[in-house]
Amino acid sequence: MNQQKPKALTVEEFIKTATMFYLDSDLEKEFENLAEADIKELQSIPPSIATMDGIRKYVRDNKKALHNLTSLLNISEERFKRIITMSRIQKKHMPTSEWSLSKIQREMIEHPEFMDEVCELFLNGAVLEKYKNLIPTYYRENFQINVSTVGRIGNSDDIRRLVKRGLEGKYSNRIGDSFFKAVHDKIVEICDQTGLTYVIKGNVQSIGRTIGIAVPTEKTPRLLIDITCNITTSSSQSDYAKTAETTASKIRELNNGKPTKQKLVFINVVDGAGWVSRRADLEKIHRCSDYLLNLRSLDTISDIVKYYL
Repeated sequence: MNQQKPKALTVEEFIKTATMFYLDSDLEKEFENLAEADIKELQSIPPSIATMDGIRKYVRDNKKALHNLTSLLNISEERFKRIITMSRIQKKHMPTSEWSLSKIQREMIEHPEFMDEVCELFLNGAVLEKYKNLIPTYYRENFQINVSTVGRIGNSDDIRRLVKRGLEGKYSNRIGDSFFKAVHDKIVEICDQTGLTYVIKGNVQSIGRTIGIAVPTEKTPRLLIDITCNITTSSSQSDYAKTAETTASKIRELNNGKPTKQKLVFINVVDGAGWVSRRADLEKIHRCSDYLLNLRSLDTISDIVKYYL
């Protein structure tokens, strides 16, 4: 009996079965512990940081001082590091890499002038004349430590909000990693059951890029599987869709003239509220995929393997 070709999801079927918010209970516990640790750190900040001597002492005494100060002031660590890079360039340095927070702190401790410069930025950057034409007001206004700032330290609700906001980017990245692992584990299980090999994030030369999972090998692939999860919308989704279109174009060239069961099969496993909300990009991926799947339709890969391999 011939194996029936697996049915591809329509965009509407995909949306109806999408997992809007991917949940990982272990990750939730990990981030709750991270948040609690950061909350304790911020609540232990001394009110003396509102003075030049006090903030200098805090930077010298606490290894996480810069992390804690940026969190308290609701300043992105990445943005703070960009400002430090700008300062280095103004001093005629030519940075070959961006300094980490720990590196910045070491430099502050070793160089008193740099210590004063950064401490003054934290204390009064919002109103310092030298920054007015260099840093947009929208960012600059957070660089101030006053009575209101010190008051946050004793407000547990304010501190929790600041900490969780600071962890959002890291949480989003880790959710993406967790989703990839969940999909990866399911595909590995299917491959192991059928005796197939696979390569994770291998460079597939025939299409000129790294693919999420190639089955059976990156040199002679039959199934090319990309994986992504977006809870919120971002420009990276448009980039993902463009990459998918380019990949599909190369696959069509490689498949030209081949029988159906010898063709490369392009599968995109995507999920999350971000993709449902960004339908135009979702439809692009649907058009250029042989199969667009989500977490709830992942078992279809077993049928795809049986049909094509």
